[in-house]
Amino acid sequence: MHTTLAPSHHRLDHILVYHFLLLTAVSLLILPLFEHDKTLILMLLVSAQIVMTCINTLVSVSFGQRIEKIALTVLFALWMAVWMVHLG
Repeated sequence: MHTTLAPSHHRLDHILVYHFLLLTAVSLLILPLFEHDKTLILMLLVSAQIVMTCINTLVSVSFGQRIEKIALTVLFALWMAVWMVHLG
């Protein structure tokens, strides 16, 4: 399967990696909110990760999302929040 994007958009693999990292950070941030059996919840989140990433990427491509500096700043801030949540 070959997918092409308009020249004004970023490459599809960059968008896919961005959304994978974004959803992974959000999943790791909500993990401490579950007090019961964190292993089961983590397995469910990891199992749903690929499906959620694909859906999120398809929606962002259909809306014509571009990955700019502000989006990367938000991603970096989310991963810093993950680090702070799981450090303490």
